[in-house]
Amino acid sequence: MSRASWLAALCVLPAHALASPRSDPTIGRAVFTGATSADPTSIELNPSALGLGIPNELYAAALATMDNYSIDTKTLDVATGALGTGEHVQSTLVSPGWIANLIWHAGEEGRITLALGYRSSPAERFIADRDAVRYFTLGGEHRVHSVTIGGSIKIENWIYGGLSLSAQPSVLKLRYARDTALEAARDPNRGIASDCGGSPCGIGNPQATETYEVDVQSDLLSTANFALNVGGTVELTRGVWFGTGFHLPPGLARQNELNGTMTVHRAPRDGGGTVDGGATVYISQPTSWDFELRAGLPEQLDLHIGARWEWSHRFQQYDVRSYGSFFPGAGIPEWMPRARGLKNTFAAWAGVEQSEIGTLEPAPVRLGARLGFETAAVDDDRTSPLTVAPLSFTGDVGVQLRASPFVLQVTYGLQFFPKVDVTDSAFDPRGRLLCADSGYDYSTSACQAVRNGYTLSSAAGEYQRFEHAARFTVRYEW
Repeated sequence: MSRASWLAALCVLPAHALASPRSDPTIGRAVFTGATSADPTSIELNPSALGLGIPNELYAAALATMDNYSIDTKTLDVATGALGTGEHVQSTLVSPGWIANLIWHAGEEGRITLALGYRSSPAERFIADRDAVRYFTLGGEHRVHSVTIGGSIKIENWIYGGLSLSAQPSVLKLRYARDTALEAARDPNRGIASDCGGSPCGIGNPQATETYEVDVQSDLLSTANFALNVGGTVELTRGVWFGTGFHLPPGLARQNELNGTMTVHRAPRDGGGTVDGGATVYISQPTSWDFELRAGLPEQLDLHIGARWEWSHRFQQYDVRSYGSFFPGAGIPEWMPRARGLKNTFAAWAGVEQSEIGTLEPAPVRLGARLGFETAAVDDDRTSPLTVAPLSFTGDVGVQLRASPFVLQVTYGLQFFPKVDVTDSAFDPRGRLLCADSGYDYSTSACQAVRNGYTLSSAAGEYQRFEHAARFTVRYEW
């Protein structure tokens, strides 16, 4: 096949495939990584790019993210729909991560590259212990571990193919509150007009609020954890490389099932105390497609232009199911969707790095920087304290220090999410009352919102977020 034919095949192939999330900000868009980089992180991003490297290597990395949230909540007058000034919520969430990889070039002239790796990306952490946002989140996190085996093969000197298989179990912890009076709606005995300490409960009354702790994880040995990563890299012309990678998510695009426990702290009006039982959470994880163009520049520099398309619309909610002999008698619902409301996103970035390709004696110091953007992962009206992901802008820098056979790298990235002012929230609690007034007619938009988990409490407010991401790596080459 000609180079043009190979390029056409690489561009068309991902359109027919699904992928796994590439949301880890410490790889992909970060300096020294990408779909045309021989960096060990390519074992999942684009395994074919591993063949572009020359030395065998051991690789270890410590990762960390820090999210800064600032939310000025707004109160809602149910009778008039007027918004008022609520509490200010400030939260800083830090999460570590780890990577360990082994890369070995085998076969004649290193035509085959084998790789083995472990990754635990920084978890997505949720705002904890803030009473103003309790109906959305009281804390928790979602972490994905990954054990991967794969490799690359040199088909021709200018084209590489790669494949890797990952086992990716998930661990999820959800903490949140439920307004038992709002959920009972117009019920005179349990609803918003019922008694809470001598007066009607209304909406958001602490006397009618119960809290939940859900701890679940996927079965470590389940085949539903397997994710497939496929990639290709081709040299379009001398010094210009194009790479692409796509990935079937855990469960090969099926819904993932996480099992564990649920602890419910009952509302004060129900006598308080705790009730324990089991829980299952179903997740439809996003899919994605990464690609990158790398071109040589004068002065031993490389231009990197990368992008990622993510099918996030698959991830609409944490589908929480409860079961236990004590739950029915305590009025614990069997089904509690925790809405995320994500939509597809597109991210792109470009930057310049000092190149080591074709260098007999790599420089002791190597620098790089990138700038980019990412479209909103959630519409403004579906923004909530659980999901703050509007349009954002990114900047990444990195430095590499070489003292053969050891190589040290430090990278830092900042993602800035401009302020979002939510006035017409999809989480409007009045929808539950309208649904009850319709006789629970699920053809109405209000009842559809109830079924999708959007009638918890108003999420109106002003949201702003910064995310910092850092990676420190040590490589041993031979």
